[in-house]
Amino acid sequence: MQKKIIALAVAGLASTAAFAQSNVQIYGVVDVGYNRTSSSDTSTFSSRNALDSGLQSGSRIGFRGTEDLGNGLKASFVLEYGIGVDTGAGLAGPARQSFLALSNNYGTVAAGRQYTPQYGLISKVDPFGAGTVGDVTYGRGVYGMGAAVAPTTIRLNNLVAYVSPSFSGFNVIAGYTADGLGDEDATLKTAKDADAEIWAINPNYSNGPLFVGLNYHQVKVDAAGYKDRVWDLGASYDFGVVKLAGVYGQIKNDNYGVAAAIPGATGGDNTKSKQWMIGATIPVGAAGNVLVSYSRNKIDSDWVAADGAKASKWALGYTHALSKRTNLYAVYAKISTNTEAEGSFSVKGGAAIGGGADDYTSGLNLGVRHQF
Repeated sequence: MQKKIIALAVAGLASTAAFAQSNVQIYGVVDVGYNRTSSSDTSTFSSRNALDSGLQSGSRIGFRGTEDLGNGLKASFVLEYGIGVDTGAGLAGPARQSFLALSNNYGTVAAGRQYTPQYGLISKVDPFGAGTVGDVTYGRGVYGMGAAVAPTTIRLNNLVAYVSPSFSGFNVIAGYTADGLGDEDATLKTAKDADAEIWAINPNYSNGPLFVGLNYHQVKVDAAGYKDRVWDLGASYDFGVVKLAGVYGQIKNDNYGVAAAIPGATGGDNTKSKQWMIGATIPVGAAGNVLVSYSRNKIDSDWVAADGAKASKWALGYTHALSKRTNLYAVYAKISTNTEAEGSFSVKGGAAIGGGADDYTSGLNLGVRHQF
């Protein structure tokens, strides 16, 4: 009996030591609020009033940990899953993030499902942090991952990413995936050619109140015969009384394999989308911020129906911190389109809105977010 007690004690001490080494933390976001979306661009959808989850930030629960491997080398991981606070259900689809990383003085290499470098850049300069109906992306992800591929993608599967150390405020993020939208296929050549091969590079510079970042990524799908090339340049400067921000970007889709694939095309369906945003964050007292932005989007395309499509969006919001972890928010946004763009743009709904895709052009969010 005494030997069994000693063995259990030793096992308990060993498991405790292992847990301490891995340094596991639980974190998350609980975000819920009133979400009104209205003014269907094509009058197809009725106005929607709902209690939705994840309006400012997607509600989630996550686990992260680090382990010191010695000689300056560390291992770390992130496992993060979405939650619908309004219904209590786990959100459909894959994990938000799931990756394993190794890091030392030369930088970090991470492998798994991760945010795109483009999302990291845009969320830094957008006053609304790429959240709420004020989101600069017109509810389509970050400018669309590409003109034809996964237009709301902000995370990539199978991504191997490198994050360099900071050198006097300058660092670089680079990534590659053989299929960013699913699992790599190696059964038939036709199936493998359908994989979305993506690579990206994102240099950034931060120095006190100044931030400047550049993103470039390419999406190629051989089976579909097209290549998307995307670049964005964003910057912000905090003057204290106001923080100004702006971004300009382009998406160029080259359909190199199927000429005139879209009915009505005049010479293939090559498309170029240009977009820009200017915005400001204005502190109000010690706990509040007024948020404002204006953005424009224009499409030039061989597809006659889409050529010349234009949309503009303005957004106004206010956030108030109740504590370091809890804040209130109120945001209103409105989109205006020309005839060619009708039905193609939308304010952002919520992390789990019903009814699928929509073309609402005005939205209101009133909610509370708690981070732990």
